[in-house]
Amino acid sequence: MRAVLSPRIDPNGFRECREGAQFAPLLVFGRMRYLTAMTYLQSEKPLSNLPLFLAAGIAVVILILLGTWQLQRLHWKQGIMTARQNAVAQAPLTLVPTGDVSEIAFRRLRLTGTYDPQIEFHLSGQSLTDARGMGQAGWHVITPFTLADGVTVMVDRGFVPYDLKDPSRRAPVPSGVQSIEGLIRPIGLRGWIVPENDVRQNVWFTVNAEAMAKAAGLTGVVPFTLDLVATSGPANDWPRAGRTRLDLPNNHLQYALTWYSLAGVLIVVTGLFARSRQRAAARLLKETQG
Repeated sequence: MRAVLSPRIDPNGFRECREGAQFAPLLVFGRMRYLTAMTYLQSEKPLSNLPLFLAAGIAVVILILLGTWQLQRLHWKQGIMTARQNAVAQAPLTLVPTGDVSEIAFRRLRLTGTYDPQIEFHLSGQSLTDARGMGQAGWHVITPFTLADGVTVMVDRGFVPYDLKDPSRRAPVPSGVQSIEGLIRPIGLRGWIVPENDVRQNVWFTVNAEAMAKAAGLTGVVPFTLDLVATSGPANDWPRAGRTRLDLPNNHLQYALTWYSLAGVLIVVTGLFARSRQRAAARLLKETQG
C-alpha cells in the first residue's frame, strides 16, 4: 500500500499531494482559505461588516415605521368607535336632517310614516351570529318609508337568511302608520374590491339611497339610510333588526407588536451573525499563520 504524503500550501496557495485528482476539492478549498487569509494579512484588519449593518439598519427602520403606522391606525379606529358610541347615547332626533349627515352619523332618529310593501332592496354579503356563536349568511332588506310630508327614507329593516329573500316566505311588511327608530347611516363609498350593484337583479353590494330611489322611480328620498334598532323590528321574526355594528375589527396593537418584535429580532440576529463572522475570520487567520 502506497503511503500518502500530507498536503501542504505552496506560495500560490495550492495543495500538492500524490493522489492527484481525488484531492481536487481540497485544492479548491485550500486556495480559498489561503486567499482569505492573505486578504486579512494584507489589510491588517478584519473584513468590514458595514454593508451588513447598513442593510439591516434599513430593514429595522422600515419595520419600526410599519409598527408606528399600526399604532396610528389603532388610535384612529378607537376614535371612530368612541364617536359611534357617543352618537348612539345621545337623545334621538325627531326631524329628518337635510344636507350632509356625516356629522350626525349613528345618531338615533324617530319617525312616523308608512312602509311601501311593494318595494324592497336586497343588500348582499350580510351575516348574522346568534347567541350560540353560530353564523349564517343572508341579506339585509331595505324598504322605503314615507312620511306625512312626502319625504321618503330608505330603512334597513334588518337581516334575513338566503332562503327567505322572497317576501312571500316571511312576515309581511307592517301596514298602516308606523313609528320607528333607527340609526342614521350616510351613503358609503364602494371599496375597490366590492362589486358593482346589480340594479336589474335587485342585488346591492353598497347601500346608496339615491341610486335605489332612481331604480324604483321614487322622488323626495333623503341621501341617507336608517338602520332599525331592535325595538323597532319584530322580536322573533324576519327581518331581524338591530344588526348595526358599532365596534370594528381592531387588531392593530397586535400588528404593531409584531412589527416591533421583528425589528428587535433582526437587530439581535444581525449582531450575532456579525460576531460569529468576526470570530470565524480571526480563527482562520490564526490557523493560516500557524
